[in-house]
Amino acid sequence: MSWAVVCGGVAFLVAGALAPLLVRFAVGRNLLDVPNPRSSHEIPTPRLGGVAVIAGAWVGMALLRPEEGWTLLVCATFAGMVGLVDDFGNLHFGVKAAGQAVAALALVLVAPPPFSEAAGSLAPLALAVAVLWLVALMNAFNFMDGIDGISGGTAVTNAVFLFALAPDGATVLAVFVGAALGFLAWNLAPATIFLGDSGSHFVGFLLGGAALYAGGEAAPLLPLAAVVVFAPYLFDTAYTLLRRLRAGKNIFAAHREHIYQRITPSPTFHRQVSILYCGLAVVSGIAAVILARGYVFPGIILLLACCATIALLPRIRPEDRER
Repeated sequence: MSWAVVCGGVAFLVAGALAPLLVRFAVGRNLLDVPNPRSSHEIPTPRLGGVAVIAGAWVGMALLRPEEGWTLLVCATFAGMVGLVDDFGNLHFGVKAAGQAVAALALVLVAPPPFSEAAGSLAPLALAVAVLWLVALMNAFNFMDGIDGISGGTAVTNAVFLFALAPDGATVLAVFVGAALGFLAWNLAPATIFLGDSGSHFVGFLLGGAALYAGGEAAPLLPLAAVVVFAPYLFDTAYTLLRRLRAGKNIFAAHREHIYQRITPSPTFHRQVSILYCGLAVVSGIAAVILARGYVFPGIILLLACCATIALLPRIRPEDRER
């Protein structure tokens, strides 16, 4: 485990050193996220931070040389490359979703998660659920990565609780946390680089994949608990999409109606809102650990309290009450 921490430290240094180089590369080639009416930032900012996270994770894994975790890393990197193409060329949503599904299908076919093996004749259905889970979490991280520090901080928090639930994935999570922290040093408000689709795809896929391998026949509640870890992002995404659907709006169109966006009136609030969502991730992580230990009722109560808090957040802004 100590060597894993060292390799995570190396991943931190690689990602942290690469991020400013990517900033210079992106600025020189005008590869910037230019603010628009839906943006939460005001200054054109490079969006290649995911490359730093991916590179840091690969270097850390190369030093660590674990027996397992390579399939997850390769498939997560493929998902990240799909996002990178989108960062450069704005892929059609259908093409991007197809790329995400291919990466997810490759992972579950090459390394079936424990719950699919325990499903018996329903294994194909279980694998389909696993693919949908990975695609959903990738898109949740993509949708939620709209303000400085929110996804980097939340991802690190999620990884810590996943480690508590699935210590077998400690090697991959250790190098991931190091790489994510190296990027986060440059993404805290005011950010000099964004995660981009390459990063949100990679982060969502890798964490979602790690969650798939929690549990099995001996621990049936662990897969559910692993999902609960991501409750703030999943709830905000689902709540917003349902709200837009109810209003007759196109749920595939870009917008600025996520809860975290509605409570971030200006860039000066980025740090506070990001810290708030990291705190909510801690609450959902604690709920997940409680569930995993068999205390179902207290875990569900804490989870519902977390989701209710998120739903009520926009009420601090009077103008949102009329929307």
